[in-house]
Amino acid sequence: MSNPIIESLLPEQTIEEILEQSISEAKDKLPKITNYNIGGALRTLLEIDALLHYELREFLREVIIPNMFVITARDRWLDLHAQTFGITRKPAIKTKGKVVFKRVADGNIKIPQGTIIKTKTDIFGESLEFITTEEKVLTEDLDEIEVLIEAIEEGSRYNVAPYTINTLTTYLPVEVYNPENWITQEGADEEDDESLRQRILLVWSTKSQFTDDYYRYHILSIDSITDCYIDSQHPRGQGTVDIYLVSTNITPTEELLQQAQALIDEIKTPASDILVKPAITKPVDIHIKAYAKPDIIADVLKTEIENRINALFVYNPKYIEIITDYENRRFKIGKPVLKAVLVNTIMEISEIENVEIISPSADIPVLPKEIPVINTLQVEVSQ
Repeated sequence: MSNPIIESLLPEQTIEEILEQSISEAKDKLPKITNYNIGGALRTLLEIDALLHYELREFLREVIIPNMFVITARDRWLDLHAQTFGITRKPAIKTKGKVVFKRVADGNIKIPQGTIIKTKTDIFGESLEFITTEEKVLTEDLDEIEVLIEAIEEGSRYNVAPYTINTLTTYLPVEVYNPENWITQEGADEEDDESLRQRILLVWSTKSQFTDDYYRYHILSIDSITDCYIDSQHPRGQGTVDIYLVSTNITPTEELLQQAQALIDEIKTPASDILVKPAITKPVDIHIKAYAKPDIIADVLKTEIENRINALFVYNPKYIEIITDYENRRFKIGKPVLKAVLVNTIMEISEIENVEIISPSADIPVLPKEIPVINTLQVEVSQ
């Protein structure tokens, strides 16, 4: 238990402290027994009893008591709290979109439904696979054709950058790529505990209608929406509100924006003029020089640094347990890009001895409606 209030409900006790207390009580209740030496029959029974009491106490401290409260509950326990408010954890979602098949041979070319395409293999031997969800024929009068696809698995990591899906797993006389704005449905990971906890706590805000938290609660209930900023200071005149959204792909698709706008139109007061917009992206150029210990494979270390920096800008659940205080370090909507965060995140890699941030040259301020995104990322590793 890390919450001091919950910690005080059942203070920690060691086995030795419990055993001493048991021996003291036994001496009071059984004055004729004087042998409490190690190895004695009564001493052994009291040691077993102390161990059982300790394990029960720790189970209560570590599992039962924290999960009695929304602010400290975890996993399925938190799901139970959510259900009492009519809330469910947002599920993982597959990325859907479109790719372009471009001919490299003459004649009609059939693109079968179920064709598997993927990204190139990265340095760790991983690639992300997608599957076509419709059959198309690239007729001889066309040079290229768009085909709908979806990810093989759920998850936000399938929201890949344009032109990265470029590999066929079976031969077809075509080239394939995913164009700009290729995503039609953003993939999402299963909602994490902190996001679900925030929505549970926001339920109370719905009792007072038309507040910022009232709209925030409803917006965050939409699948693939991860954050928002509500500008209620009459940005377009009296009675106007602008809501800036962040999705698992940073910038929401047009379909997601329409879904959010429809929800707001349904719950707002008729007199309000509320517009849903994508958060304004603020490009950041990053150039890092890292100095590693001897005998380190530079390419592997370079990739790990790049992955960590990318994880600060785009949520990556794999780094929750890797980057210290990951949730608070991430560059979310309205959060400035601090050089200290970049340095500390890289210096946590044990093979790194020093790091120099060449760009940005200073901390980058970010407006509340802006979200920082990586424009360019250059990493150099030397020994």
